[in-house]
Amino acid sequence: MTRASDSGFTLVELCIVLAVMAILATFAAPSFIAWHVRDQVDARARSLFSTLSLTRAEAVRRGARVTLCRIDASRHCLAAGRSCDSGVTDWSCG
Repeated sequence: MTRASDSGFTLVELCIVLAVMAILATFAAPSFIAWHVRDQVDARARSLFSTLSLTRAEAVRRGARVTLCRIDASRHCLAAGRSCDSGVTDWSCG
């Protein structure tokens, strides 16, 4: 004869499982953040490569020199060294 109360988890077992899961999450979080940063860098590198490939193909198609430049919000080229509206001087504004 078995009792119905013997068919579940005890509070101690549940606490142990939660503690193990918390420890695993603590170790996994830094590697997940590093993976996410690497993935963002890879995506930006692929985007830049794609843009450079498109620029090269356009130059070949036109048979002329094509210039690749940063753009601002109004889609005008920014001069080299000129900052964006946000004050950034790299390619992050466009």
